[in-house]
Amino acid sequence: MNEKLRKIKAVVMKYPILVFLTAAVLVALFFTPNFFTVFNLKNLLLQSTDLLILSCGLTLVQLNAGIDFSITSVLSLGSVLGAYLMARTPLAANPLLGICAAVLMMAGTGVVFGIINGAAVTRLKMPSFIVTLVMQMIGSGAAVLFVNSIAAEATLSATIAGLPPAFGVLGGLGNWFFVPVLIAAAVFLFSDWLLTKTRFGRNVYAVGTNARTAEVSGIPVKKTIFLLFVLCGLYAGISSILATARNQSGIPTLGDKMFLNIIGAVIIGGTSVLGGSGGVRQTLLGVIFMSLMTNVMNLMNV
Repeated sequence: MNEKLRKIKAVVMKYPILVFLTAAVLVALFFTPNFFTVFNLKNLLLQSTDLLILSCGLTLVQLNAGIDFSITSVLSLGSVLGAYLMARTPLAANPLLGICAAVLMMAGTGVVFGIINGAAVTRLKMPSFIVTLVMQMIGSGAAVLFVNSIAAEATLSATIAGLPPAFGVLGGLGNWFFVPVLIAAAVFLFSDWLLTKTRFGRNVYAVGTNARTAEVSGIPVKKTIFLLFVLCGLYAGISSILATARNQSGIPTLGDKMFLNIIGAVIIGGTSVLGGSGGVRQTLLGVIFMSLMTNVMNLMNV
């Protein structure tokens, strides 16, 4: 019995979020009778995919004691650019080709943002807080301006509709709800493998703990930081694909209210803002907690 208690204590000490997660499940059990319905659980799973992917990307950057505010603007800008390709260009006549081009556009948008952020931080030695905040403003503003430039009436609620129905598969519409779940799981498993099983992952923790010592030890500090921002941008692009497919429209304000949940999942999960400790496993628990609480409060009309 004592041995079991020690093991439980060790797990709780490593993952303290489990205490809050257990409390959240109990709240859901006693106060929201509709929580454990198939419809709600499926909806909860779908809504968690975007948060998990974005949180994994932010975790990578935060392990380096950095921050990336621009991921939400990648979500928005990638959404409208991809939707425009599918609905407002000659590619609309060929849905399959349009979807492929849109997927590349959305993922590419994230990579471009990641390259700019990474280059500014490593080459220009600018703080990631400032760089990514500026890129967030630029990306969000560009998304709204782009949609308004092609919309009949310029408003913040303008969207780009008319996307191919087949694109909805990537968003989990109909009987395809498992598709975005599998994509999110693949992103999580890749991130965990990258951090725990590769030399690059060891470099990430070393740089996050003490960049100067890591550089003296021969670790390519600038390259490591640069790649982390590129990966974070790519993850945001992937999330943009799933969210746009689920909404079946390009929305210029798609990611405006997500960052608090993203940073909350990462920090509550246990990844240090100072870098060097944490990981995507902890972030997964943080995502589950944030998604549970949001879902429960919605069911309770709070």
